[in-house]
Amino acid sequence: MTPRRPIARTIAILSSLVAGAGVALHHSRSEFPAVVVLATFAAAAWALSIVALIASVRARSVLLGIIAVALVGVGVVQYGPLVAPPRRIDDGEGIPMRVMVQNLEYGRAAPHDVVRAVRTSGVDLLMTVETTSEAADALRTAGLTGLLPHEAAATAPTTHGVAVWSRFPLSPPERVSGFSRGLVRTEMAGPGGPVTVVAVHPVAPLFDTPAAVEEAERLRWYLGSLPGPAPVVVGGDFNATWDHVRFRDLRSLGYTDSVAGGSDGWVPTWPAGRRIPPLIGIDHVLARGAVTVGETDTVEVGRTDHLGVLATVLLPAPRLR
Repeated sequence: MTPRRPIARTIAILSSLVAGAGVALHHSRSEFPAVVVLATFAAAAWALSIVALIASVRARSVLLGIIAVALVGVGVVQYGPLVAPPRRIDDGEGIPMRVMVQNLEYGRAAPHDVVRAVRTSGVDLLMTVETTSEAADALRTAGLTGLLPHEAAATAPTTHGVAVWSRFPLSPPERVSGFSRGLVRTEMAGPGGPVTVVAVHPVAPLFDTPAAVEEAERLRWYLGSLPGPAPVVVGGDFNATWDHVRFRDLRSLGYTDSVAGGSDGWVPTWPAGRRIPPLIGIDHVLARGAVTVGETDTVEVGRTDHLGVLATVLLPAPRLR
């Protein structure tokens, strides 16, 4: 045995253990704080299965190679929905609506950057969280209401405010209890008919894991209770990634994340404005009852630690009578 083989074997074993932990975290329903927080980085842990595969080849170990191949295959199944080709959409099948989500970070985000993003991206519906009354006023002064004249705002200090801004008429905001950082529902008179809009901001597991788990379960119940068949568009800072099983549970209710719906892959949104690029995707746009949702992109806004998320929701075309 050459001197390099024991080193390669050790690397293969350690990498397989970390990758296996990533797989377990991806599926874990544990409420233990460390598990919930670490699940945020499950994809990074699983990526070491590639290292394990290379190292097992260098070590010439059939057993370690089989384990590594299995771990790679499991990851392909786990993350395949993020890159699987979406179904082909025929022209005229629906009405596109451009949606944007932006965390304003204590209301300090640069209002002119937000308005510029709305203008240049042709945004029809904007959902903002951490929306203070001062931030809402600054957005209005910067010209947001000239682009999106209808609003349903439930502003509040620091991280608790949520607001919806739209090109189409909105009903008064309904602030739903049980969400410490805010959840607002409004009904939009959309271009193809009524649309229920929900802007969300559950608490982050890093700050209060028991509350985060409770609010994730409550969010699932609430979104599942919304009546159809009118489309539902949900957006905000979910403080959850694709690796959090409670976020993926929303699929069973008919909701599609724009990233998975559009095969848009990995779309990290936090932390922004740092020396390092964003690492995790916790800001999302979801839809139920839409033809499709996708075309996910991000936009940088000054003075906030979140990238804005852009997505297109293809609403059903009105039926001819």
